[in-house]
Order: sequence, then structure tokens, then C-alpha cells
Amino acid sequence: MNEHQLFVRRVRTHVTKQWKTWRLILDWTVVLYGVIPFAIFLGYQYRLLWQGEIEWVSQVPMFVWALGIGIVLLRNPFFVWVERADVTLVAKRSLIHRLKHDSLLYHAIKLGSTLLFVLLVFIPVLWLDGWPVVSISAFGISLLFLTGLHTWIRYQLTVRRSHWMLRVTVTCVTFVCMYALLIDSPLWSAVLGSGLVAFAMYVGEGWLSRHPYLSQELKRSEALRTAFDRALLSTSGAIEKPSRRKRPLYRPRPNRFGTARRTSAILLYIRTPRHRNLWLRLIPLAVTGMLLVPSWFKLLIPLYVGYVMWQERQAFKQEMERHPFFRAIQERTDL
Repeated sequence: MNEHQLFVRRVRTHVTKQWKTWRLILDWTVVLYGVIPFAIFLGYQYRLLWQGEIEWVSQVPMFVWALGIGIVLLRNPFFVWVERADVTLVAKRSLIHRLKHDSLLYHAIKLGSTLLFVLLVFIPVLWLDGWPVVSISAFGISLLFLTGLHTWIRYQLTVRRSHWMLRVTVTCVTFVCMYALLIDSPLWSAVLGSGLVAFAMYVGEGWLSRHPYLSQELKRSEALRTAFDRALLSTSGAIEKPSRRKRPLYRPRPNRFGTARRTSAILLYIRTPRHRNLWLRLIPLAVTGMLLVPSWFKLLIPLYVGYVMWQERQAFKQEMERHPFFRAIQERTDL
């Protein structure tokens, strides 16, 4: 097996693993009653956007559009598909060189696919604003080049453990350059883009041939490849993040909410990440749905939130009945 085949096998294994994880999350009921109706609704809204029937789109300033595009594109994580066994067991410089080269190509294709999706969503806004096809194409090519430079520079600064202000400065300069492209200011775009090109050449010189920060690259690769699984398990409560004992922001009296048992249960529910993250995701989703869906669909959102609230209350009540601390409190109150 040569270097390219090894790289392809690692990517295929990683993609297959993530696909199986998504299949466990999105079963047929979620797809049938959630994903498909939401996709149909988005397609209908996209058709209305092309027809110019969504009037509020033309009132949104370009700064907000630049901020939205930056949030999507400037978070693209870059890593190399190198493992510790490649360094400790094989230790071939040609293998590391080839894996780094293929990693660049892989992330370039991934970034291009993400940018193509963003442009397909954003093209109606530019078209209704009076942009010709040539300008839209030039904007897409410039945006691809700009986000690629930002990803490359941020990666190099991260593995070098540079100061956080330098990384933030690079992101701010990239955002200003992106905003200059949207407001049709070619001078600022050219000046800032040239500075990013020069800085990218400086920080990335000899990256394929020399490997002084390989240990940091290995740590970043392991962290990013397992980030999705760790986030999923942490959210579901299967694994708990290592907690540090901190002073709580709110420390009420033991009987603040009636009884000590009820007060302790409420505080435990609020301080548990699994329960807290559920509402931090559900409330913004419900508010967004109330703003976007048609009037007769809005009646379903409070019903769904109420159903989730009732199910969460029943599940937490059963959890508290099995909890040894609350069972001890109940036994003391029964005496």
C-alpha cells in the first residue's frame, strides 16, 4: 500500500464512521417528520427569494451578509491526516510529505464545496442587488482564495502557538477584505489581500519539507477528527467533561423554591450540561420558527415545545427518584 492509498483509506474510514453516527441520530422518523418538511420549506423560501417576494432581504445591509458568510466560511478546520504511528513506527519523511500534500488537496476540495453551497444560497441576494454574472463569478473566486488564505494562516499560527491577538487580527483583516468585496471596494481588497498573501508565504515556508511543529499538528489532528463524536457524547450525557469546582453564580437558600428537595432538583437540572444544552438549542430554534414559518404552522411550535417540556419533566422526575441523594432526602422527610 502506497502513501496515497493509505490517505484514501483513512479518509474513507473517517467518513464512514461519521455517516454511521449520523444514521444513528437521524432515524426514519426524524427524517420523515423533521428533515424532509424542513427541506421542503427551505426550497419554497429559496424559490420565493429568486422571485423577489421576500422584501426584507433587500433591506439587510452588506455588513450583516459579510458577517454571516464569515461565520460559515472562516471556521473551516484544517488538519493533516498524519497519525502517531507514521512518526514512531514508520518514520519516513516521504510518507509525511505525501500525507501533508494530500491533506492540502482534501481540505481545498472541502472548502470549495462549502463555498459553492454558500454561493448558491447567496447568489439571489447579489442578483437582486444588480450584480452581473461576471461580478458574481469574480466574487466567488476571490472569496475562495481569501478563505483558503485565512484557513492556511490560522493553521500555521495555531500549531506555532502564536499569541491569540495575532490570530484574531488575521481573522479581522480577512473579514474586512470580504466586506470590501461586497461593497465593491477593489482598492482595499487588493491591499489587504496582498498582505495576507505575503504573510501566508512567510508562515508556510518549508511546511512540506520541514516538520518542526509535527507534534502540535498530531495533537490538532486527533482533536479535530474526534471532535464530533466527543461533542455528541458530551451533549447526550454519555461522557461528562472534566469539571472544575467553581463558585456557582447563584446560591439560593436551601428552601428557596419551597422545599430543600425541590430547590436541589432545580439547581441540579440547571447546572447539568445535558439538560441546559437542550433548552439552549430548542429556544432559539423555536423563536426562529415563529419568525419564519407561515401563520398556521406557528400553532404547532408551542405544542411541540410543551410536549418536550412535559417529556423532560417526566424523565427528570424518574431520574430523581433513582438518585441516591434525593432518596436519602425523601427518607429523612418521611421519618
